[in-house]
Amino acid sequence: MFNIKKIIKMEQRSTHYGDVSNWIEKIIDSCETYQQTITVKKLISNFAKQLRTKSPDKYWNSYQYTVIDPLNDLVRIKRQSFINKSE
Repeated sequence: MFNIKKIIKMEQRSTHYGDVSNWIEKIIDSCETYQQTITVKKLISNFAKQLRTKSPDKYWNSYQYTVIDPLNDLVRIKRQSFINKSE
């Protein structure tokens, strides 16, 4: 289950996109339900918006492909594992 206090602490503690990306990966790994992956997708979306706002040129040239897409792939794989378990 997500701990909102931990999420807020992480947000306040680190501003480097690599640290945030690693933190989101840990959250993806800790998902125990399909519903949690929906929440993680929202987190990734908010992270992407933040990157786009902070540096739009870098976002479209690099961050989308090297940071956001891999996170979305991890969520897709996690979701698929939940679907496979339920079948």
